[in-house]
Amino acid sequence: MSPRAAAGWRAHEGPICARCGDFVAAVPADAGGCPACAGSRLPFDAARSLFAYAGPVRDAIRAAKYGGRRAPAAALALRLHEAIGGRWADLFPDGFRPAVVPVPIRPWKYFRRGFNLPGLVGRALARRAGWPFLPLVLQRVRDPRPQAGLPLAQRSENVREGFRAAPGAAVPSAVLLLDDVYTSGATAAACARALKRAGAESIVVVTVARAVV
Repeated sequence: MSPRAAAGWRAHEGPICARCGDFVAAVPADAGGCPACAGSRLPFDAARSLFAYAGPVRDAIRAAKYGGRRAPAAALALRLHEAIGGRWADLFPDGFRPAVVPVPIRPWKYFRRGFNLPGLVGRALARRAGWPFLPLVLQRVRDPRPQAGLPLAQRSENVREGFRAAPGAAVPSAVLLLDDVYTSGATAAACARALKRAGAESIVVVTVARAVV
C-alpha cells in the first residue's frame, strides 16, 4: 500500500453515467440517468469515482479501514486532483473553489483507527488544489448499522437522517463531498441532503473507488 503502488493503480477510463457516475455505458446528463439512478432525485449535482473497488484498490482500502494500515493519502489526492483537472474538468470549471468536506465516520471508529480515510485524502486534496478543507462541518447524529454487508435496498433507510451540519457551522455554497467508496450512493445522498438543508447549493461527490457488480 505504498505511494508508488497507488500511483500505478489503473483508473476507470470507460464510459460513465453523467449523473451518478456509475460505471456503465455512457449516459448523457439529459437522458434522465442510468439504471442505477433513473427516476431518482439526486441531492447532489454529480458523482465521480476514480477506481473500481476491486483488486489492489479494494485490498488497500480494506487494509486501511479494518487492518489499521495508513493509506497513501497524498498519492491518492494527486490522482484525484489530476482527474479533477482532466476528465472531470466539466464539473470543476476555472474559478470554482468548492470546500472539501469528508464523510465523517463514527467516533468510536475514529478512536480505534486514529484516522478517517476520507479525511486524510480530503486534507491532501484540499492542500494540493488550494481549496478550503472543512472536516468538522458534517456530523453523524446517530449510529446506524454498518453499511458494509447490508443489501442495497436497505442502505438508504439505514443512513436516512443520519447526518447533519454541525450546529453553528457556516456551510459553503459549493462543496466537494469526499468518501472512500461509492456503493449504492445512500451515504453520499444522506450527507448531501444534510448539507443542502444547511445552505449548500452545489455538491459534487468524489470517491476514491466505486463498487462494481
